[in-house]
Amino acid sequence: MRIHMVPNSHIDPVWLWDKYEGIDEVLNTFRSACNRMDEFPALTFSASSLQFYEWTMKYDMKLFKRIRERIDEGRWEVCGGWWIEPDTNLPLESSFIKHAELSAKFAKEKLGVEVKTAYVPDTFGHPATLPKILSQTGFKYFIFCRPGLQEKTDLPSNLFHWEYEGHSVLAYRLKHHYGQWGWVPTDKISSMLEDEEYRRQATNCYLFGIGDHGGGPSIDEINFYNKFMENRPKGDIGYSTCHNFFSEAEKIINIPKYSGDLHFHAIGCYSVMRDVKDAMRSSEHALEYASRALKMNGKKDDCLDDAWKTSLFNQFHDILPGSCSPAAAENAKGELKGVESFCKNTAYSALKSISLKSKPKVKEGEFRIFNTLPFEVTAPISVESMVYFRENAAFKDSKGNLIEIQEVLPSVRCANRRWEFIDTLPAEGFKAYHFDSEHLVERPKSDSVHFQPGNPLLLRKQIIKNLHPARKTEDFSDNNLLHKGAAEWTIGDSLSSVKFLVLDDKSDTWSHGISKFDFVEGEFKLESTSAMSGTETRKLYQKFTYGKSTLDAVYSIYRGLPGIYADIKVNWSEHRKIIKMEIKPEGVSSPHLLMQCAGGSARRKADGSELPMHHWSWMPAGDKGMAVLQKGAFACDCLNGRLRLTLVRSSVYAFHDPTKLDMNDPQLDTDIGRHSFNLIMLPCQELDEDYFNRSAEILNEPFTVVRES
Repeated sequence: MRIHMVPNSHIDPVWLWDKYEGIDEVLNTFRSACNRMDEFPALTFSASSLQFYEWTMKYDMKLFKRIRERIDEGRWEVCGGWWIEPDTNLPLESSFIKHAELSAKFAKEKLGVEVKTAYVPDTFGHPATLPKILSQTGFKYFIFCRPGLQEKTDLPSNLFHWEYEGHSVLAYRLKHHYGQWGWVPTDKISSMLEDEEYRRQATNCYLFGIGDHGGGPSIDEINFYNKFMENRPKGDIGYSTCHNFFSEAEKIINIPKYSGDLHFHAIGCYSVMRDVKDAMRSSEHALEYASRALKMNGKKDDCLDDAWKTSLFNQFHDILPGSCSPAAAENAKGELKGVESFCKNTAYSALKSISLKSKPKVKEGEFRIFNTLPFEVTAPISVESMVYFRENAAFKDSKGNLIEIQEVLPSVRCANRRWEFIDTLPAEGFKAYHFDSEHLVERPKSDSVHFQPGNPLLLRKQIIKNLHPARKTEDFSDNNLLHKGAAEWTIGDSLSSVKFLVLDDKSDTWSHGISKFDFVEGEFKLESTSAMSGTETRKLYQKFTYGKSTLDAVYSIYRGLPGIYADIKVNWSEHRKIIKMEIKPEGVSSPHLLMQCAGGSARRKADGSELPMHHWSWMPAGDKGMAVLQKGAFACDCLNGRLRLTLVRSSVYAFHDPTKLDMNDPQLDTDIGRHSFNLIMLPCQELDEDYFNRSAEILNEPFTVVRES
C-alpha cells in the first residue's frame, strides 16, 4: 500500500495538566476510539504506552474488554512497547530495559500481543546509542517525528536503517505531523497526501487524529479521509497500522543507513527544571542500588516493579524534559522522591540483614561500609556521627590494619564529627572498621577541620599540577586553575581554567529554534578563598556571588587518587538566565568530544551546540585528553577546547513561543533555589570507556554505613 493511513491519538498524560486529568483524557480517548470503530467497520486505531492500558484495566474494565476485542480482531494496534512515550536523551540504560521488560510482560499477559514498533512521535530528539537498546530489547522498528525536516537535514531519507555498534532498527521519520485536524486546512491536508515524496516512495506512513490532549480521529475527520480515499486504486491508500507499514517498508531494496544522534530539537529541555531531572536520576540510581542490595541478600528484585513504573512514568517527554506545568512538576518530584525513599529503605533492610549474619569482632562495635557494585572500589569514604567518633583512638579495619583518617568539616554545626579516608572496598560486600581506644594516635586538634583564610598558594599549585600533570609545579606561577584568592595571585581571570559564567536566555522553555546558548553576560565574582590541609585530603573553598545568587565551590585532592574533586552548591535567584561552569584545560582543541549515553557513548561535534549529558565526557588532546565525571548536570556544550557544563537554566514554566510574556504579570520561574553538583576532573587521561563507566558508578554509589555493636 502506497499510503498507510494510521488513525491514532498522541496522548500527553501530563503536559499543561496533571496526571489525573491525563487519566481522564486516556479513558475518554479510548472510549471515543472504540465508538468510532463501531461506527466505521474499516477503521483501525493505534495507541502506545502500556501505562494507559493498565489505567484502563483499573478504572474501566468494561472499556478494557472492548479494546481487547478490537485487538483480537486485528483493528487496534498496541504500539510503542514502552511504559509511556519517554524522553530518550536523559534516562539511563536500565530505565529503557525496564520500559521494555515491564511493558512486554503486561502486553503479553493482559493484551495478548508482542510489540515490535517503538513509537515516540513527539519526543524531543534521540541519542545515537538508542538502536542498540531497541534491538537488544526486541524492537525491529522505530517511528519518530522530531527533529523535523528543517531541524535535521542530513538524514539520507525519512526511511533508513539506524545503526549503532552492529545493531540496527528500521527507522521512519514522519514527514507530516502526527495530527493535522483542526489546525491544518483540509485543502492543505489533501496536498500533503499528494506530495512528491509520497508519490515517489513505494510505501509511506501518515498518522492522523486529534492529539496531545487526546481525542483520536473525529467523525468529521474520518468522513473527510473516507471521501479522499474514494475511487483510489485498490491497495493505493487505506487505514492501517504502524506495524503493517513497516512490514511492507522493510521489503524496499537499498534502504540507506545512518549512524549518529537524531538532534536537535528543544535544547532547553536538556537542562530546564533541573530539580525534576535530579529527582529522576536519583530514583534511577536508587532503583539500581536497591536491586543490587536485594541480590546480595539472595532476594529477587520484583518488589521494585511498582517503583520502577512510577519512575518510568515520570520520564514522559513533557515531564522529564521540563516542559510541564508547575503543578505537574511538583507531583512528579513528590512521586520520584517517594521512589527514592522506598528504595533506600529496601536497600538498607537487605544490607542490614547481611550485616546481622556476622557478629562484631571488637567490643567497640564496627562500621560496616557496603559496596554493592560488582567490582572492588578504591575511593574517598566519608563517615559522620555525633557519638561514634573517638578522639585520638586508632581507626582500624577488621584485620587490625591502621587506617589513616582525617577529620573534616561536618554537615551540621552542632556535635557531629566527620572523617574521611581512602580505602578499597570489596565487590558486592562490606568492609568493617572500628576505633581502637587502647591504641592512641596523634591527630590534629578538632579546630583543624575549619577552612583557613589567607594565601592557599601551595594548595593552588598542587591542584593546578593535578590538572596539568605534564608540567612542573614551578611552571604555574602565571596560570590559574581557579580564581585568584589572595594578593599573590596576580594573573587575571581570563587565564583561569575554571569559570562560572552567566548567560542571558530569551528563548522559550523549550528553546525552540536555536541549537546553542552563547550570550555570556557576566561571570560570578569571587568573594573569598580559604583552604584546609591534611594527610588524606586538601581542600580549597571559594565563595562567589552574582546578582542575588551565591555559589560555593569546594575543590579536593586525595592522597593516592587521581583527579580533582569538586563540590558545587548554588543558590540561584536570577530570572531567565543560565549558569555554565567552564573548564578549559591546556592542550585540548579537538573538533569532537566523546560523551556517555544510555547504553554506550556518542562522538559529537564540539561546535558549541547544546548537548544532553549523562555522567562523563572526554575531550581528546592527542592520545590523551580531559575526562570530566559528574552528577547533577544534564547538558553541556564544547568549543575550542573548553567544556561548559550547564548547571542551572531558569526559564518560565511551559512558556511557548509565540506567546508573549507581560512583565506586569507575576512570572512563575523554574529552577530558583538551591542546586548541588559533584565533579571529578581527570586530566591527561587516556580514553578508557570502561574506566569512565565504573568511575561514574562509584560517584553514584552511596556506600551505606551499617553500625553494629
